[in-house]
Amino acid sequence: MNIDMQTVYTASVLVLVLVGLLLLWSWLQDKRSMALVWWALSFFVSTAGVVLLSDYDLLPDVWSVDVAVVLLITGHGLVWAGVRSFDDRPVPWLGIAAGGVVWSLAYQTRIIETSATDRIGLIAVIAAIYTGVTAWEMFRDGLIKLRSGPLVLVLLVAHAACHVLRVPVAESFPYAFEAGASDIKVALLALEPMLFGVAIGYLFLLMTRERGEAEISTLAMTDVLTGSLNRRGFFDAAEDIRRVAQKQNQPVAKLLLDVDHFKEVNDTYGHAAGDEILQSFTVLVRGALRVDDVLGRIGGEEFAVMAVNADAEVAHALAERIRATVSESPIMWRETPIEVSVSIGVVCDPTAQRPLDDLLEIADRALYAAKRRGRNKVVLAEEPAEGARKPSSGRPGGRAGRRPS
Repeated sequence: MNIDMQTVYTASVLVLVLVGLLLLWSWLQDKRSMALVWWALSFFVSTAGVVLLSDYDLLPDVWSVDVAVVLLITGHGLVWAGVRSFDDRPVPWLGIAAGGVVWSLAYQTRIIETSATDRIGLIAVIAAIYTGVTAWEMFRDGLIKLRSGPLVLVLLVAHAACHVLRVPVAESFPYAFEAGASDIKVALLALEPMLFGVAIGYLFLLMTRERGEAEISTLAMTDVLTGSLNRRGFFDAAEDIRRVAQKQNQPVAKLLLDVDHFKEVNDTYGHAAGDEILQSFTVLVRGALRVDDVLGRIGGEEFAVMAVNADAEVAHALAERIRATVSESPIMWRETPIEVSVSIGVVCDPTAQRPLDDLLEIADRALYAAKRRGRNKVVLAEEPAEGARKPSSGRPGGRAGRRPS
């Protein structure tokens, strides 16, 4: 088998340019992800490096070796920058430049300058390091949780391995435009960057689309004012918790929270102050919750918490911590402290068997009792006998009826 390197270089240039243009075009359609720009730039920079490298016998070494290799190495660094940008992490400017600097300094030494084998080996090692770091960033930042994430990770690891494999075959690796590759291992390694470029470009586009869809889904489940889950999002998350707890035979608890005298705040200070109260209240409650507990705003000034692995004692203690945190933390509105309190109804399900609507209905009655007892109180519901169900009010979510604010 003999592969003409002129054909390989030409095909590589066309492929890299095409993939870069597709990435850039995708960004122009939706400019939310700058990662696409970094990835497109990596393909364009690599293309320039391939073009200069392909004219090895026609251009001075400063262009066909020094600059060409710096561009190829920098292209790998830009892929790394794109992954960091995709995860909203700072772009590693020094890291991007480091590979090219290492190459430039090493090329000043006699052993690298006079040995094509050592040059190819050094390029392969630097490129492998960049690709390996990129794969590590993918794994560390949890990007493999995307459907296409594992494929990207596998592709990056394989690409890094191919760079490493270039080291032992560097002596027979064709470097000039007119060279031919007759060894099957060398031929495959020569073709691998082009195949990698097509695959990784497609997967980067797929990753970006998947995360965009995930963000839209998250927005649909999020309360715009407070940033907590909205009613739909909370019930979906709570149902997931209940199912897991049911399988593991763990108790769950539902807390229903209602900001006391919220209507008076709106009437006295205005709706803007009411919005500030709800936002600050959400922050205070989150600070009192455990890591796995879920908070949602289910209507007006009413919030709900689904507590994981919480029996009656744990749930009551959690509710008391929330109540104390809120009552001891006046909320500032235009330099005016507004004292806020919360009433909480708590229900515990030891086996996680009850439907969420039942838990909400029971917690609502407990919350009503807390209001009647003077507000700023926590009431733990007395659950009806197993299997018994009190009549529903007929309202969505099984609400028990009107109660004081």
